[in-house]
Amino acid sequence: MATLGFEYDYDFQLIGLYCHFKDYRLAWALNKKFEFDFVKQEPYIITSSDESQEFSYYTYSIEHQELFYYLLSNRSNHGLLIPERKDVDYFIIVDGVYERSKKKEFIAELSSLNEVLSAVEVNPKELRSKQNLLME
Repeated sequence: MATLGFEYDYDFQLIGLYCHFKDYRLAWALNKKFEFDFVKQEPYIITSSDESQEFSYYTYSIEHQELFYYLLSNRSNHGLLIPERKDVDYFIIVDGVYERSKKKEFIAELSSLNEVLSAVEVNPKELRSKQNLLME
């Protein structure tokens, strides 16, 4: 019997943020600094065999550029979204056409925020639990 293999597309930019502030405070700081308009969504839910976990989740899009930003907490009351990156407090996913030169500048500007201790690029393809980052 043959099985059909399917590979998900992890072709997005992923930035890990170290931040001790609440999600709404970070979203506010990002909105102010970058003139974004992050909007809080219903919790992002990951369901495993034994329990569900809810993570705070914000979205912002620039429709005419087909550019989508997602701000996700890495922590819930029951665990981590990406367990192998327990050092990261939040992730920003940038999905769409995004110039490499702008990415380095964006990470530097994120790191300059008072609310952010540090921002680092993360390669989603190297994460064991990368499927948790697939936005539907």
